[in-house]
Amino acid sequence: MSLRSLVVSSSWSPANEPRITLPINELYKNLAKHADRRMQFFAIDGRTVTKTFPEVHDDVVRLMSELRDCGIGAGDLVGLAGPNSYEWVVADLALLGLECVSVALPLERRTDAATVDELAGKYGLSAVLVTRAPAGESGLPQGIARLEDRPLRLERRTRSGSGPESGDGGRPPLALPDDVFSIAFSSGTSGSKKGLMMSKKGVENTIRTSGEAWRVDGRDNLLIVMPFSNFQQRYLMYLAVRYGADATVVAPERMFQKLKDFEPTIILGPPSFFEVACNRVDSAGLKERLPVLLATVLDTVAPGRASRGLRRRLGAKWMGMYGSRVRLMLTGSAPVPPRTVRLFQLLGAPLHEVYGSTEIGWIALNLPGRSKVGSAGRPVDGIEVEVADDGEVVVRTDRPQCLGYVFEGTETQDAVFLPGERVATGDLGRFDEAGFLRLVGRKKNVIITRSGVKINPEELELAVEKGCRADRAMVLSPDGDGLLTCVVWLDDWQSPERTAEVEAYVNESNKQQEAARRISDVVFRPASELTVESGLLTRNFKVDRGAVTRRIFGESTRAGR
Repeated sequence: MSLRSLVVSSSWSPANEPRITLPINELYKNLAKHADRRMQFFAIDGRTVTKTFPEVHDDVVRLMSELRDCGIGAGDLVGLAGPNSYEWVVADLALLGLECVSVALPLERRTDAATVDELAGKYGLSAVLVTRAPAGESGLPQGIARLEDRPLRLERRTRSGSGPESGDGGRPPLALPDDVFSIAFSSGTSGSKKGLMMSKKGVENTIRTSGEAWRVDGRDNLLIVMPFSNFQQRYLMYLAVRYGADATVVAPERMFQKLKDFEPTIILGPPSFFEVACNRVDSAGLKERLPVLLATVLDTVAPGRASRGLRRRLGAKWMGMYGSRVRLMLTGSAPVPPRTVRLFQLLGAPLHEVYGSTEIGWIALNLPGRSKVGSAGRPVDGIEVEVADDGEVVVRTDRPQCLGYVFEGTETQDAVFLPGERVATGDLGRFDEAGFLRLVGRKKNVIITRSGVKINPEELELAVEKGCRADRAMVLSPDGDGLLTCVVWLDDWQSPERTAEVEAYVNESNKQQEAARRISDVVFRPASELTVESGLLTRNFKVDRGAVTRRIFGESTRAGR
């Protein structure tokens, strides 16, 4: 693979700040050092749990003792399953302290005993800890315990490494690298999940990189919204514990009800977290939008810091929904409409695009004073970013977060983890003249037409979302013939006026496109169906292209051009 490389040293890494070297397995010990810090958990049913760091420390130590009494120890594979909760965090930190290998099962909603038992056998787990009692079950299979039942009692299933020949249904011996402390699963946007072997050294480096780049300290409150089975959310909790910052965990459905009360300072989330405010601005009347127009004039006359304070006050009506203490907003994980970032920054809100992956950690960051809208930022220290001739972003690092795949996705490992400490991201990108990395789509999503032309659908999707005020758009070739269909999700998807508006936009856009890039069909769908529960969104709130293709086509009437 021929590569064009660019190495950028990040000027934000403060060399004069002390490096924090606490091993991740001893992370829980840091809790006892911060008596004034706390964790808050707000569940979907309205329950709130607040714990000081010393209280968390004591609960972690107590659970470690109970797990030891059950025969759980270093090297054991122990599953964690269920929705976010205080018990999830305690169990995760306890397993770290015992040097077990936690296996974060992607079962936030469906935690029935049969499913959990099946996965425990499939992955050779010694035990599974669930945060919510399996539905309709009075008793639990061997090795499965509810974290709410204390003191913890369980009979371990098998010792890690026992095989089918023992008659216990376990896997053959699983040899993991010494540096692996957890196994996380990808969201499976391509239709199949991957089991990622998470590296102690790699994650410790990511924590350090984030803490220094974002200047995290005891005055901060980190917001966690997405499921802990998504590794990024667990890493945010580790970051809070390592740097002695508050952490607030809120169910996604309750997010905007409680942010004003919890007052986070750092919010990291997918674009959908921030598009809510943009949609409210779009739907507001002219009188309500007057502050936005005034902020636009101010930014033209006195751009940047000169007018930021006044613009922030003008935008308080919309930006206030995120709380009054936010000093850093970060978004990525899916294409980010540049308009979203521009609107936030226009209204004095510190929204910046970032780029990373579970395999690597942070790749590029935009930060206050070093940001360019529409880019993923500049590469972080210790990362060499290369762009292959086919446009794929390839990263070279000696401290990746992930050391390879296990259980699921192993057949793709050689295509991702390349010789020479390089990792293929699957993302398409390019560098601009200032060294900012711009992402343009996913390599696997490229559509090849009958004439051999390669189409990047994400560029067309962003244009439709921007031009039509659509909630989401997805361009694909459902019949595999290279003809393009666009699925458009709208709140008012049955409104003749709104659908006509979208069709008119697509017709006009087609006139500006070469024949291969023209959209031939449009399918309208209700925005309400885009949920994790429906299966059309992944745990990262990305549209699952495979699920959309399987479920929607054949159910809808297409509007021909």
